[in-house]
Amino acid sequence: MGGLRDARTDARTITVTVTFFADLRRFLPRGADGPQRYTVPGHATVHDLLATIGIALDADITVAVDGEQASRETPLHDTADVMLLSPMEGGAAAEGEATSFNEGGA
Repeated sequence: MGGLRDARTDARTITVTVTFFADLRRFLPRGADGPQRYTVPGHATVHDLLATIGIALDADITVAVDGEQASRETPLHDTADVMLLSPMEGGAAAEGEATSFNEGGA
């Protein structure tokens, strides 16, 4: 039997979980807290997800997918765990480097 089909059921979609850290929490939906679920097309990339959330595509952020740092071109998969972090200065100190400004004690 022919007829119109709902376009939403024709397009394969995936659902990903997004956790927002630090100042990126401002992108949480009003009144929401914690990880959020987003449904995107099955062929979506990190770039597509950022657009869906409303994060400027030139924003300086760090993205991880399933615990691994990811680029904006990284493809997403169903049930992917995405973390969005603000970039941080510094990082882990190399062996023998000071880890605080109080080196030598006071």
